[in-house]
Amino acid sequence: MIIAQLNEPVDDVMGLASVHNCAVLVAILDNQSEQLRFIHVSPPNGALRIVDETPANTRICTLFEQAEESGMLAFRVRYWTHTAIANALPVFTPEEQWPLAMTRS
Repeated sequence: MIIAQLNEPVDDVMGLASVHNCAVLVAILDNQSEQLRFIHVSPPNGALRIVDETPANTRICTLFEQAEESGMLAFRVRYWTHTAIANALPVFTPEEQWPLAMTRS
C-alpha cells in the first residue's frame, strides 16, 4: 500500500509502486470531503496496448479523478515501457453514516 499526498507527481508515486514489482493499492485523503480514496494499480504489463505517457507534471489526484470517471484507466508513466491499469475503488463510507439494518434469521 502506498499513501500519497494529493499533489504528489504521478511519476513519483509510481516510482514507489515499481519498487514492489506487483499490484499496489494507492490511497489519498481528499482534504475537502475528508474521504479516503483508493485505486488498485496493476504492474506494467507487456500484454496491454501501449498508451501515451502521462504528462510530466500530472498529479496523483488527477490520476484518481480519471480512474474514478472511467472505473478503469490504462496509463503509463515516463520510465515504464508497458501500460498499467488503475482501478478505482468505491469510496469508503463509515457505518455511522449508513446504519446497518438488523435482521433476524
